[in-house]
Formats: sequence, C-alpha cells, structure tokens
Amino acid sequence: MAGSIYDSAPEAMQSMQWKLGAGWAEWTWSLGGSETRLLASCVYPRVLDDFIDAVRDLGAGSHATFVTFFDEPNGTRVFFNQKSEKLFVQIVAFPNLNEPGTWWQNAELRQAHRVSAREFIGAFIDMVREILDRYGMGGYRKEWGYDFPMESWEALKVVMRDASE
Repeated sequence: MAGSIYDSAPEAMQSMQWKLGAGWAEWTWSLGGSETRLLASCVYPRVLDDFIDAVRDLGAGSHATFVTFFDEPNGTRVFFNQKSEKLFVQIVAFPNLNEPGTWWQNAELRQAHRVSAREFIGAFIDMVREILDRYGMGGYRKEWGYDFPMESWEALKVVMRDASE
C-alpha cells in the first residue's frame, strides 16, 4: 500500500520506565529525543497486566491491540498497529472514559510514532525486568497494592522465546 503509515523508517527507540507511587503508576517512553509520560490510577489495577498482554499479542504476531491508562475519569489509550517489523503507536487522550457513548468526543491525539516492533518489545521487556529488579514481588505489592502480574509476564516470555526459535 503506497503512502501508508508503514512506509517511512521507524524512529529510534530509547527507553521505557515504570514508576509506582501510592495509588498511581507512571509509564515513561523516551523516543528520539521526546518523552511521553502516562499516568494510571489504581482505580484499574490491571494496567501493567493489560500492557504485558498487549505486548505479548504483538510478539505473537497480532496486527492490532491497545492498552488503557485510566486516570479517573479521564484516561489515555495507546493503540498499536503492526505490519511486518514496523509498529505504529498512537497515544490518544480521552476526557471521560466512564461514558462509552462519548469517548471520542474531544479525544485528542497526543502522539503518533512508527517504531521497530522488535525494538519496542525489547525495550518493554527490559522495563519489566527493571520493575522486578527495583521493586521485587513484595515491593511491587507494597507500592501498588496489588500483586505483580506474574502469569502475564511468564506468558510474554514464552511467546518471545518461541518467536526467537
């Protein structure tokens, strides 16, 4: 498809971080000199679990998925569309995710990037390993109030191991 979002070269990946605080989590994505910070409230404690599942799906070859960062009542969705080794990432802010009928009213595209799918997944895996190194299982639970999503993490590692064989 000529002129598609997948035609241009992917941007260089830098890093991802996940920080926890009392009742919130923050994902920071540094990419080619820019930085994106998304906050999630513990009102929806499965945000990291869902993010790991989305990345697992991408690693397994899914063409599209998303993850939601709820921040009472607003939120941000990160949409992923994959073709071959390229990943198109769109970050859309929503003023009120409590009202499905009005989600797209006043929604704002915050960022859109083309990246290497392999590099994105690799940076994500490095981030999760850093979470475990920094907090450990007990520290994660203490900071976030919920258990680390070990089942999803193990499933992601299996998919990535299978993909590399």
